[in-house]
Amino acid sequence: MKKRLFIHTTLIIFAGLLCLFGLSVYVTRTGNLNVAKDMVTETARSYSGLYNKNTDPASFVKTGGNLRITVISSDGAVLADSRPLDADSLKNHSDRPEILAALNGTPSAFVRRSETLGADMVYCAFKTQIDDDYVFIRAATPVAEINGYLSRTLPVLVIILLVTALLCIALERGVINRLTRPLESVGQKLRLLSAGKYAPAPPEAGGFREINEIIRETDEIAGILQKSFSALQDETKKIEYILNNMADGLFALDGDNNITLINSAALGVFSASPEITGKHLNYLIYDKTLAEAADECAATGKSALFELPVNGRTYSAAVKRLPDNVLTMVVLSDVTESRENAKRREEFFSNASHELKTPLTAIKGFCEMTSLNNKDESLNKYISGISRETDRMLSLIRDMLKLSELESAPEINASPVSLAKTTSETLEALSAAVSEKEIIFESSGDASVNADPEHLFKLMKNLVENAVRYNNRGGKVSATVRREGSNVLLIVSDDGIGISPEEQTRIFERFYRSDKSRSRQNGGTGLGLSIVKHICDLYGWKLTLKSKLGVGTEVTVQFAAGVGGSDSAR
Repeated sequence: MKKRLFIHTTLIIFAGLLCLFGLSVYVTRTGNLNVAKDMVTETARSYSGLYNKNTDPASFVKTGGNLRITVISSDGAVLADSRPLDADSLKNHSDRPEILAALNGTPSAFVRRSETLGADMVYCAFKTQIDDDYVFIRAATPVAEINGYLSRTLPVLVIILLVTALLCIALERGVINRLTRPLESVGQKLRLLSAGKYAPAPPEAGGFREINEIIRETDEIAGILQKSFSALQDETKKIEYILNNMADGLFALDGDNNITLINSAALGVFSASPEITGKHLNYLIYDKTLAEAADECAATGKSALFELPVNGRTYSAAVKRLPDNVLTMVVLSDVTESRENAKRREEFFSNASHELKTPLTAIKGFCEMTSLNNKDESLNKYISGISRETDRMLSLIRDMLKLSELESAPEINASPVSLAKTTSETLEALSAAVSEKEIIFESSGDASVNADPEHLFKLMKNLVENAVRYNNRGGKVSATVRREGSNVLLIVSDDGIGISPEEQTRIFERFYRSDKSRSRQNGGTGLGLSIVKHICDLYGWKLTLKSKLGVGTEVTVQFAAGVGGSDSAR
């Protein structure tokens, strides 16, 4: 900066001095020329006043020095000239500008080239009356005399120019040093600030007030920035520590799916090195589902959650875009053990249910045979108890097997099923329980729903059975089908005992009963609503519950459109 500033300033100074020098030469020459014109004019006027009819032209023009005096007749002929020239050989001067000016009564000095002498001259002529005639008295001086004077003064002007230039350069260097030294210190301070080693220092004495003010303001701003940088570095270290000690893998993608950040856990998941940062996602893993989810999240902000197999393990991948940011975050949670444990539980659940069903069926058969052959009436109550509990166990096992079947997510054989017809089949299956408790059952509306008929029957049966089981004698149960906009709703409600608010969040858990003693009396297995929830999850139907103690319960199923959803309501 200092070098460029010095060169530019020096060039400006030299340009200014050269302009000043040229202007000085021009002014000097112009001034000398004007002095010469005035001198020639006064000389011509003086000589014109001295000339009369008795004057001898030849003697009159004799003069010393470079001054030239010429006497010219009224017809333009040269009568005499102070230069030793042949007057007869001189041309007629009547067309000379100085003669014409004198003839018109406006004598003026003119600079022109003399054809006689072959040199530039300053001319001025005056008209002098001689009786009835007149002559022109002309004075002239060579322009070379003026230029000669200028040539003699030019070296002095050049010396003055050089001395002035040297003085200006010396002063310029000092000013530049005073100007750039504080600015260089500002640059040094900023470099220290970027390195986190900034230390404010007072401005140099003798500096420019404006620059010192800038330095003071720089110190104030730098002090604030230093504190902010320190706080930011601390926060960055904390974030890096947290990210690198997370059990879950995490990496961030920009709008082009380039990796901008990745923690240690994610590097371990993909067996990658930290140099993967800055490269495209495909260098980390080539997975179509992950790439499409990242693209959609970057474009629309839509989050995604899916399972991602990597190196023989299963991860739950959550893709989400940061708010007010173009970065897309991907979080990987290892669910391998969880999925394997769930699978083992399902297998045990299913196997145990199957294994228990066979001996219980045999017990049921033996119990019936015993009842038929029993001659001791005192044993009837025990046989009835065995039969009742066996039926309860078989019902529980059937529900367990159904739940296991739903959890295994079989293929859905969907077809249009009438909700009104399913309601009628449900009422027929539960007619004994409805009659026993003198329940008033009402149904209304109909809709065609795409579903497996067995699944829809199980859903309806469990909802209505639950409403009947937990109702009071002589209570009311209703199954209503209606359309709200494009949605089809099934609403099963009762005016029974209701469910407390704290239990409503757990009512769909398997084996959970809101009133355990009453459930045992009514023969509930605790799996009915859990089966309902699994069926809704399987089809993507929305399940909601409203209940109030002592008032009743209302369960609503909103059927999804499309396959496995609602078709039409009638």
